[in-house]
Amino acid sequence: MTVAFGPAGLQDGRQQGAHSKQHVHIFMKNSLVEDRMIVRILLLAYSLLLASELPAASQQPKDDPWNPHHIDALPPDIRHYIAAICKGPARAQHDFATYSPTERRWRINLEYLRCDGLRDFRRKDQCLDVDFIQIGSRFRLAKKQYRECGF
Repeated sequence: MTVAFGPAGLQDGRQQGAHSKQHVHIFMKNSLVEDRMIVRILLLAYSLLLASELPAASQQPKDDPWNPHHIDALPPDIRHYIAAICKGPARAQHDFATYSPTERRWRINLEYLRCDGLRDFRRKDQCLDVDFIQIGSRFRLAKKQYRECGF
């Protein structure tokens, strides 16, 4: 609410001082309320804007489930074995290779591998799992076993 100051707002000259003080008090009181409301509205708008930006900023690039980099992180002995099986480019899921530090063993689940040479390593609903055991600084093929495919 805004109060206008001027001759129309005054009743007579004797009460001019009293009315002026009252108008100033009302004007200041209403001005503070309006200022607080504006600040609240601006803070609310800023909060809503910030909240709408947070989900977009927190999203990280998704890792392709069939990613060749899942193979690149393996020890060289295991990568060479996979290259011999695949006879070309290969891609793998996250569950493709698991490492057991207590057993010093890598288990390779070939059902989570995609490449051209895999047809020879599947039997109907069974897929080949291969274990590599660490011996010194190298990994040696320890076991091959057909198991029910996990997909």
